[in-house]
Amino acid sequence: MAERSRTAETGSAIGSDDIIAGNVSKYTVLPAGYCGQPKKGHLIFDACFESGNLGRVDHITEFEYDLFIRPDTCNPRFRVWFNFTVENVKESQRVIFNVVNFSKTKSLYRDGMAPMVKSTSRPKWQRIPSKNVYYYRCPDHRKNYVMSFAFCFDREDDTYQFAYCYPYTYTRLQHYLDNLQRRNMDYFCRELLGLSVQKRQLDLLTITSPEDKTDLENSVMQKKIKIPKLSLNHVEEAGEVTDYGEEDVELRHSKRQDGRKQSEGTHKSIEAVVARLEKQNGMSLSNTSSPEEAFMETSEGMNNMDDAVVPRILYEELLRSYQQQQEEMRHIQQELERTRRQLVQQAKKLKEYGALVSEMKELRDLNRRLQDVLLLRLGSGPAIELEKVKSESIEPEPEVQKTFSEEANTSTYYPAPVPVMDKYILENGKVHLGSGIWVDEEKWHQLQVTQGDSKYTKNLAVMIWGTDVLKNRSVTGVATKKKKDAVPKPPLSPHKLSIVRECLYDRIAQETVDETEIAQRLSKVNKYICEKIMDINKSCKNEERRESAKYNLQ
Repeated sequence: MAERSRTAETGSAIGSDDIIAGNVSKYTVLPAGYCGQPKKGHLIFDACFESGNLGRVDHITEFEYDLFIRPDTCNPRFRVWFNFTVENVKESQRVIFNVVNFSKTKSLYRDGMAPMVKSTSRPKWQRIPSKNVYYYRCPDHRKNYVMSFAFCFDREDDTYQFAYCYPYTYTRLQHYLDNLQRRNMDYFCRELLGLSVQKRQLDLLTITSPEDKTDLENSVMQKKIKIPKLSLNHVEEAGEVTDYGEEDVELRHSKRQDGRKQSEGTHKSIEAVVARLEKQNGMSLSNTSSPEEAFMETSEGMNNMDDAVVPRILYEELLRSYQQQQEEMRHIQQELERTRRQLVQQAKKLKEYGALVSEMKELRDLNRRLQDVLLLRLGSGPAIELEKVKSESIEPEPEVQKTFSEEANTSTYYPAPVPVMDKYILENGKVHLGSGIWVDEEKWHQLQVTQGDSKYTKNLAVMIWGTDVLKNRSVTGVATKKKKDAVPKPPLSPHKLSIVRECLYDRIAQETVDETEIAQRLSKVNKYICEKIMDINKSCKNEERRESAKYNLQ
């Protein structure tokens, strides 16, 4: 059906020399001038079976054959379907079949489709590789479209069958419907709608529940909606029609005979549907052939018949479905608009949050620089005023040096910063770090020569807390996420952690003045202490293992 919907006229009618009476039947194709019995490799074509179609075969060369297919029933303009068998082949024989009288300008063969093939030893249908299939317009065959495909026979005893696509015969369909009808299923009903031109059955199948089928029959008999019937009246020209599509086919509405009026909305919707149908049918009828026109002429008396009817319940159901879809679409649009507004508001909040974060970072940097200047000033002399410190911390380094030189010439005296060692108080072999924390002087001097921030921080933490306290504490007091049953440990004292940071800051300030580097190095204090706590716990576990092993040996 998809193929048939895209047919087009090739522009050449079938002449008297191309009239094909019927399908070939066990037709042996012999080379020109050959006399005698057919040999292996002289192909025998046959299409005298149900759904078969092949009208003529021409021998071009030893490897090439031109195939002519018969047109569709009652429509000589459409030539698409083919189905035939080939036998008496020779092993490894290569052939090219040209189907030379296709009537289609566009075909799925251009988009990768390929003919079907099967044989007696391989009864399952398979497609020929698409790389061996070509669809083109050939000037040697009245500019008809030609489909050529190459094939290689591999078994001499097999009979090969080629088809346009998967065949589905009328007999197979009737057998399938007979089997369904014999089952006496409540939801299946088969009725004879009519007969085709060739006296074949046209079945009407109804698949629904028994209750719905009864309701459907009652609604058809009682509640009906009148729809204008489409009548086909065409004006015949004098004499015989010389070409297809020259008749002037007119499609009009027949008058209503019952006189009943419908609502204005329903009338307009029906008129729109009928107008669309007129347009589609007008396009299809403009290319009709003479057999179809004869069939249309027999239906001229339908103008006086009753109007076509459809069940009202089906119309109302479709109308309700359409209204529901419109309502759902309106809700979806409202939801999309609400979501868009929320996203815009969130974007504004994120922008404001980003501005606040940047301001907080600037304030933190300013506060850190103020603390640094205050610590340096308080280490060796009286405190300076906050406003002066703020102005000095914001100004660049050359301006700070200039300010110091100017202050040296004034009456007020501000001593220069002293070394870090002079900042801490020494008393009785102890060093006071601040907040009441004292450490041994000898260990403090050994700590100052320690290389690396990590080792310095770890040794200082041991000097302040001791290993017994560190192994039972954590930096933040939060349980680790690596273990499911981990129990949180008490956190370390915040004021002691601040002392560790101040000592590390004093050490780093002697090495660099870059504030970014100082901040990065100070941010690793917690990490260093965590590593030291893990090392202490690990060494304790190893010691316990050694003790238990020694006990077991004893």
